Amino acid sequence: MDALDRHVIKTALKTLQAAGGTGVKKAALLSQIDLAAGAPTTDEQREAAFTLMRDRGWITFYMEPIWHDQRWTITERGMTALEGM
Repeated sequence: MDALDRHVIKTALKTLQAAGGTGVKKAALLSQIDLAAGAPTTDEQREAAFTLMRDRGWITFYMEPIWHDQRWTITERGMTALEGM
């Protein structure tokens, strides 16, 4: 992971940390990844960052009870990763 990737991941994790238990929808998280990059990113680049966080267990989701949307939150493992960045 290079410095730009690390900055993008760190920003995404900070976004989830700020959202707390409410979490954010995937589209909003991908939008934050795009903003953190500082330049337009492709769908593949945003998905790669998202997949990295998900596969490492840094983020998880729950289903909203009324609208049945997935909301993503940071995990304890993700908090530890964020502190290390």
